[in-house]
Amino acid sequence: MPGKISLQFKFGLSYILVILAVLLLLNTYPLLVSQNLVFRTKQTAMVGSVKIAEAALSGLADLTEDNVAQAMSAVEETGVSRVLVTDTAGRILYDTREGDNARGLYAFYTEIAQALRGNDTFYCRYDGEAFLSRMATPVVYHNQTVGAVYAYDYDTEQAALLKSFQSNLLTISVMIALLVAGLSITL
Repeated sequence: MPGKISLQFKFGLSYILVILAVLLLLNTYPLLVSQNLVFRTKQTAMVGSVKIAEAALSGLADLTEDNVAQAMSAVEETGVSRVLVTDTAGRILYDTREGDNARGLYAFYTEIAQALRGNDTFYCRYDGEAFLSRMATPVVYHNQTVGAVYAYDYDTEQAALLKSFQSNLLTISVMIALLVAGLSITL
């Protein structure tokens, strides 16, 4: 008899571990896939926004506050929270932030430094409350980098959708766990 109880206990424990593993997978894999999908979507949107601004500036041999403001006035809404344009020294010539804008100051962002070296850069992270995306690209005139365009976006709407999805998955997992526990007790 003791061998039979031990075998039933091992089977029951294995069954519970398999159910827990499935529930853990149900709560992690779809969230990771969804988060990566949002990251790729953010990157595509940021590239489009920054490239539109860069294209408006690419015909300028030298970037100044006046000619950058004039070129950027032709650019429609970019769909990002903030756009900065800097000269080759990193001095901000244009800033879309209302009120406390940074025009005339120096931007010490890694993305801008990379763009001034001729590289496109993108960074995105999810902190549980919002998706923070940053991108920079060089402004080039006759194969010379004459400045950089930097865009920043803080998206709470996509984060709220992901949080809602996570909450729904957790609710479904709890319901499945209760159903499995009820069936296990009944059987």
